[in-house]
Amino acid sequence: MSGKATSRLVVTQQSGEHFIRGVPGLGVVGKGQYLPPATSIFVRNDARLEVRSETGELLRLGMMTNLDIKKPREILLHKGAVLLFLPRDTIIYKVTSPLSEVKVIGPGALMMGVTESGGLKTVGLHGEIKLVLKNQEHKTVQAGELLFIFTEGKGFSRKVDVELATLVQTATLIRDFDEPLPFLEAMMKDARHQNRRIRNRYRALVGDAKNDQEFELKIVEEKE
Repeated sequence: MSGKATSRLVVTQQSGEHFIRGVPGLGVVGKGQYLPPATSIFVRNDARLEVRSETGELLRLGMMTNLDIKKPREILLHKGAVLLFLPRDTIIYKVTSPLSEVKVIGPGALMMGVTESGGLKTVGLHGEIKLVLKNQEHKTVQAGELLFIFTEGKGFSRKVDVELATLVQTATLIRDFDEPLPFLEAMMKDARHQNRRIRNRYRALVGDAKNDQEFELKIVEEKE
């Protein structure tokens, strides 16, 4: 695959206030515009942004998200959350938070957010994504599986099932864009399959990772 096209990222959807710092300085971009190299993006409250590469990768940024696109397929996520979609044959993506680093290998899609401890919280949305740490420790996440990446290479948490159907209906990175995700139909199929698989398990809400040993897990009581 040629590397020339991979450096071009175009804005495909946007709403609300956002700021781009690149060359020559701080400004805004609109739909159809290309991002300059080495771009920093600041998405304000009640705003969102979607960019795509010429080879098909898609990146959505939620509100109050700050990140640097350091080079093609390499982002530093300072704050907030993103949705990343990698089509088939995509080269490895590298995602760094303040205190963790992971390589993301598709095809598939996931959401990633910075935790209170400085690590990453990941939720699989589509396909099977492989996550690889610097020490080559790795795990996979499938649709509806949540995994924490602890700080400073300390490994992964155990996997937790989250209800994908509820996530599709409530997550702003999925529903609050005019144009739907290219894998939405497949994700809904995965959600129906997951509902059958976990029907008799408890329902839980997964919170933040306060440290590198545990994360919040709240059991949701079913109403009579």
